[in-house]
Amino acid sequence: MVAICMLIATVGTASAALAVGPLPNMSAITASTLPQDLLIYDRNGSLIADIGNQGSHRVVVPLPSISPSLIRATIAVEDRSYYANSGIDLPAILRAAVDDVVHLRFVEGGSTITQQLVKQLYFGPNAPDTLQRKLREAALAVALTRQHSKDQILEMYLNTIYFGNQAYGAQAAAETYFHTSAAKLTLGQAALLAGIPRSPSAFNPVQHPQAARARQAQVLAAMVRQGDISSAEAAAAVAAPPQVFPPATTIKAPYFVDYVLTTLRQQFHISPDSGGGYRVVTSLDLALQTKAEAAVAAQVSRAGTYYNFHDAALVSMDPQTGEILAMVGGANYNAPGGQINMATSPTRQVGSAFKIFTYSAALESKKVNMDSPILDAPLVFPIGGTNNGPYAPTNYDGRWHGTLPLKEALGNSLNIPALKVELLTGIPTVLDVARRMGATTLTQPDSYYGPSLTLGAYPVSLLDMAVATSTLADLGVRHRPSPILKITDATGTTTFADDPAQNADQALSPDVAYIMASILSDDQNRCMEFGCNSDLTLGGRQVAAKTGTSEGFRDNWTLGFTPTLATVTWVGNPDNTPLSHSSTGIVGAAPIWHQFMGNALQGIPDNWYPTPSGLDQFEADYFLPDTEFLPPVLAEPWPSCPSQFYDPKTTSWSMLMVDGVPCSIVTSPRRRPFA
Repeated sequence: MVAICMLIATVGTASAALAVGPLPNMSAITASTLPQDLLIYDRNGSLIADIGNQGSHRVVVPLPSISPSLIRATIAVEDRSYYANSGIDLPAILRAAVDDVVHLRFVEGGSTITQQLVKQLYFGPNAPDTLQRKLREAALAVALTRQHSKDQILEMYLNTIYFGNQAYGAQAAAETYFHTSAAKLTLGQAALLAGIPRSPSAFNPVQHPQAARARQAQVLAAMVRQGDISSAEAAAAVAAPPQVFPPATTIKAPYFVDYVLTTLRQQFHISPDSGGGYRVVTSLDLALQTKAEAAVAAQVSRAGTYYNFHDAALVSMDPQTGEILAMVGGANYNAPGGQINMATSPTRQVGSAFKIFTYSAALESKKVNMDSPILDAPLVFPIGGTNNGPYAPTNYDGRWHGTLPLKEALGNSLNIPALKVELLTGIPTVLDVARRMGATTLTQPDSYYGPSLTLGAYPVSLLDMAVATSTLADLGVRHRPSPILKITDATGTTTFADDPAQNADQALSPDVAYIMASILSDDQNRCMEFGCNSDLTLGGRQVAAKTGTSEGFRDNWTLGFTPTLATVTWVGNPDNTPLSHSSTGIVGAAPIWHQFMGNALQGIPDNWYPTPSGLDQFEADYFLPDTEFLPPVLAEPWPSCPSQFYDPKTTSWSMLMVDGVPCSIVTSPRRRPFA
């Protein structure tokens, strides 16, 4: 030990330089370059996630944001000559050596604050105590002192030192143990923290509270000796032990946070492992998120057992920007398998919710209008069913309803009229509109899709349905879903700022979107099947809504919007287990939508869209130019096939075309339909 002291005392001489070797340039080291956690905030500045590398907790704050009590306590117990020494303290080293030799009690260590910082930055906490390492540490400490002010070094130290329980730095320690900030630490809290770095395990206030309290008393006594506090202040701090909280990792909106982390990695190449101290302001509204989680939990608890669904999801967006305001990817993130984000990852059959694409495409084609009469009568296609045999779709209620206007066919979610509208419009045209509105998962060639497309037989993600709903809500403007508003790095420099204007495309004409909104917001259009004043309404507020139920009752959906909020909800089971008791969108998903939208829109004015100038109006109906008096082609009997028998192995849809649409054969027995 004496030999080491002598060698350290010669740091800066030629002989020491040979032993130490070349030193790195430390002038660029600042607090902002220290490893830091990735902090994720909601749109209003509330912290929703603090994510460190491999579970560590590091938050860098400037020295003025650290309690003076902690600063004085740290200097008193770690390096009482800090502001006077050159980065090394030879007398302290000698005292430590003597204590070690004679096995007396431990007072203060021989390493200065600067040396401890150097060890953390360059060697790591488990570096071997070799002579060369000690010499390099001392030499680096002297060099660091020459290149930085004492306050700069102290700022880096207090943001780097380990306080146990994965907390690195004063801010992380204050948050971990006391649920406060480093700036608000009391004298008692500061003294308790200042005593931990000497032995984070032995003085862990959660696992060893008595040892931590004893160490706190030592720190307070050192502060008294330094003249930082009076004996009375020290006694008062000892007499009032601070409450210590066990470590807990709390992430709010975990499904949304996972989605943000994926977006950061894929689009910005940012991950918690980088330690870059990025601050991410997201689009999430924590107040709305809380309402969304409550609505999901309430419905799963209330109806999940009876209808045999154990999961639910919700996405709510600002349709004017594409910003995601709330995202619930499941009923319980911490349940086995609960980490699957049903809002983003899996695609599911959307049932009749897909009809928003079909009818938008049909109106855009000008082949129909909202009053076009449609004959709801049996259809049987020669192929498209089981083993490509006959396909006989039916309505959910198993009945036929004669001729009714398009707006009521859509509002009541009748399947036969939807198929007729789709086939008249053309499946490729429907696919084109669906993709334009946001259905990104429909990636197969157009020929892959059959007539059951309009009944939601081909999977789409919930997030895609939310984008499409937002497209209608913003009168045809599609916005890319935006979870991130701004990213800043550790220096406070903005590296990304979202611009909704750069993220918008006119996917659908405002006129068509307005007509769709008018149909879906008129409760009279759906009273026949859903009853009036159902969960698809919000009291006296005008709101558009549509349900969906997949084949086999495996998925329930509800989507809906106002000009300022678009929301989609889903209930089901991640393993695709069917729901029971004929659960449909109106009983499964609609209650979630209804509760959330009602709560989310409280205090928001009940405004609707101004009528676009390009539309013709007759009473409460709206028409694109030159479409008010279209021929009632869908009110006529459907074209019949020239034959009643077709080989399912060789027949294709293109072979069944009569008058521009696939023909129908004789009626087959009824079965349970899509709804």
